[in-house]
Amino acid sequence: MNANTIGVLSDTEVLLVGVVQGKRALRSILVPPDVSELSELLELLWEVGLSSVWIMPGTTLSRIATCAWFEQASQNWVAVTHADPHEPTRPTCAFLWPKGSSQGEARRLTFVFPEYAGWNWVLPDARSLLATVTYLEQVLARPVIDSLDLFAHQLLTDHTRDQPPTWLRSSSADLHSLLSRGGTTIPMMESGRGLSWMRPLALAEQRQRYLHKYTHLSWHLEACLAVQLGGGAPEYSSNGRAYDAIRPGIWRIHAERAGSIFDNKRLPGCLEYEWMSTPQVKCCQDISYHVSVREGYYWSQSHELLKQWARTLWQAAERLYIHPQSYRHVQARANSFQTIKHLAQLGMAILAKDKNNGGWNRPDWWAQIVGRGRAILFTHLASLARKGVMPVLVGGDAIWVVSDDPNPLIAIPGLVAAQKWKGL
Repeated sequence: MNANTIGVLSDTEVLLVGVVQGKRALRSILVPPDVSELSELLELLWEVGLSSVWIMPGTTLSRIATCAWFEQASQNWVAVTHADPHEPTRPTCAFLWPKGSSQGEARRLTFVFPEYAGWNWVLPDARSLLATVTYLEQVLARPVIDSLDLFAHQLLTDHTRDQPPTWLRSSSADLHSLLSRGGTTIPMMESGRGLSWMRPLALAEQRQRYLHKYTHLSWHLEACLAVQLGGGAPEYSSNGRAYDAIRPGIWRIHAERAGSIFDNKRLPGCLEYEWMSTPQVKCCQDISYHVSVREGYYWSQSHELLKQWARTLWQAAERLYIHPQSYRHVQARANSFQTIKHLAQLGMAILAKDKNNGGWNRPDWWAQIVGRGRAILFTHLASLARKGVMPVLVGGDAIWVVSDDPNPLIAIPGLVAAQKWKGL
């Protein structure tokens, strides 16, 4: 039996994928009638060769297991538990291995409780849970254990640890307290609020029968594939002349629509913020706004720090989307896809949080990413407008379009059926 086998434990059985006559197949093993007897359960799971055991939500073990419960096996096993921050007696994950194991013994037995670990999957049965974890491990090419928050933090750290010099993760300035020329604090993250926009239907649109929703994987994640993030201390430009549409920065601007189709009537507008990141300022210029840059802070050193992390998540989602024949369990595929979106959101949140809350304290990075994500969205909307397609609603990562065609795959030519997957 492979030492990296995943199992799902319910009240009556352990479900796992084994090898039967050279082929992978589902295998079911009965568990002891009294699942509360931890020592007996551990011996069975160890003998089977499992490395991680996911506990089916709503089962007896999911209800009775506490951090103290795992200490029952302390005579023969070493137990390390990770507790739910909101309920310290409840474990999200527990690691166990036999006492006396040699230093070279790498095998551990990991219990994971998705019910308390924040994974938020739809799990009608044990097979759904097993397929979900298996799919995620395959597309992310790494073991999936512990809580979602810890997994997201580790994923981000692992994919950025060895890339840039250390100065990229620190700043000598208090980025939350940068002051404008007038002495007010710069609202670093204000322009990053999610876009929510809707317009009335035109008369011809009112006669059309279908409203199609198209959801992008994540504009922010796509932005991370190439966004430039600043390193070192920010430099102040009192007249805004340091703006070059390339270097990361935060700028105070004055913008006028000047005939742009992004008038907040036919298409959403960009005139609600005075302070914008470099990608947002460039976006306003690209959609034909007249923009004057008055002052700002910029970073002369920059790096595509998040490219590897973003590519890992993007390619994982792409595999799930374009190879459904390899991921046939519909609910597990939906769970996995949603988890990848959630991992992207959590990674973004980590950047902006202060260090006392486990973050990297880089609101400037967050602002650059959100700004580039907004720019990608507006570029996409401009492309649709050139084809005569005007969305009626834009919200978060989704757009809505009316059509007389009942098939959303062909209702908007070229939107979904592109040769290369673009996140839609």
